[in-house]
Amino acid sequence: MSDAAPSTRRGRGARAGLDTEAIVAAARGLDPDELTMQEVATALGVDRKALNHHVTDRESLLELLAIDAVRARFDAVDLDLGESWQDACRAYAENMWHSLVDTGQWLAYFRFTSPSDLALALAGPAEVIAERMLAAGLDRVTVSRAMHLLVTICRGFAQDAVIGAREGGHPQIEALRATFAAERQGYPALRDLVDARVDDNGAAQFAFDLDAFIAAIERLAP
Repeated sequence: MSDAAPSTRRGRGARAGLDTEAIVAAARGLDPDELTMQEVATALGVDRKALNHHVTDRESLLELLAIDAVRARFDAVDLDLGESWQDACRAYAENMWHSLVDTGQWLAYFRFTSPSDLALALAGPAEVIAERMLAAGLDRVTVSRAMHLLVTICRGFAQDAVIGAREGGHPQIEALRATFAAERQGYPALRDLVDARVDDNGAAQFAFDLDAFIAAIERLAP
């Protein structure tokens, strides 16, 4: 018999005692820019291929971790959804915005690639919004599109806020400002807006976006 010490590395797939929750837990706190499947497998003490029974590749793992980060932040707040669909939309959207911004570098991987992602992360408050909109007389198509638009507003706003904070101003605006400075003529209205340096990534802008969203949906109500 060999005197070699037995390996501590476990087998593949279900035999390794893995599930998605264990994989996500092992990967929390790792830098998303440097994370590898091998790094997570090593932390779990399993063969790298064992992860593929639950997570197909690195991108899928990053998406799971992004959802996990957003859900943790979102669930940490005891939402007051008020009495109306308007109240619920505001509370939901404001918490989602802050949750997405707080995830920082994970935001780039927050994609909601399957319906189960949404159910795991944000379904409770979304159910309240849907119920109240339907009760207000809005039809199913309008409610579905309105809720999609609300999530799109939150995610797009959060992405711009994160980019702007990281780069000292949104690069598209800075590039436009530089172009106008080089040209020195034309587009007076746009020049005036750019030179005004309105904060388009702060709370006032987000409140404006929500007001516009709610006003538009109210016009569709019977």
